[in-house]
Amino acid sequence: MSRVPWLDGELEYRSFGTPGAPRAVVVLRTGDVSTIDPDVRVTSGFDVRIVAVGLDAPELEDPPAFGGQTPAGLTLDALRGLLEREIPGTAVGLVGERSAGPIALHLAAAMGAVVDRLAIVGVESPTDPLSRDLHTPLLDDVVADTLVVVGGEGPAGLHDAEWYSRRIPSARVEVIDADELDTINGHITLSAVWASVLAHVAPGAERR
Repeated sequence: MSRVPWLDGELEYRSFGTPGAPRAVVVLRTGDVSTIDPDVRVTSGFDVRIVAVGLDAPELEDPPAFGGQTPAGLTLDALRGLLEREIPGTAVGLVGERSAGPIALHLAAAMGAVVDRLAIVGVESPTDPLSRDLHTPLLDDVVADTLVVVGGEGPAGLHDAEWYSRRIPSARVEVIDADELDTINGHITLSAVWASVLAHVAPGAERR
């Protein structure tokens, strides 16, 4: 486990996969499994280095679109520093799951062409008009080829995916039927769709 300074604490992250691989993917998640390989069997089939960052609820508070030194804004700065230090001088893939999705979108917009592939999984769209107004211009700045994955019985549905896909310049939607998800509560998780997500964010890296 490695750490990067953040406010009066540290962000935790872990690297796995193929050290020194030409392709790198940054994964943003919350919870106890945030820095664990989503599916070792799938990851082993790709020549890719994964940097998994664990985020907590306080680090996601107040979107950086509001400006100022909000927790989420400072988290965004810490993540930019992490990418610049750990994966310098090369384009990367980026993944955001559920509540970490908005930070992934902000990071993709802030990094420009450095993030050339993006996937968000189970991410709800903003619920209030102010948040929608603040997010829309930012999504115009996401230049990454983006995959929006929803499905199952979780809170994020097709309407959420379509909201993002209409605003991100290059985006497509993938809807997973609940019957296809091998999860306890029927909610979509990154582990359940890791194969298609990794193929998207690490194009050409699958081992032959």
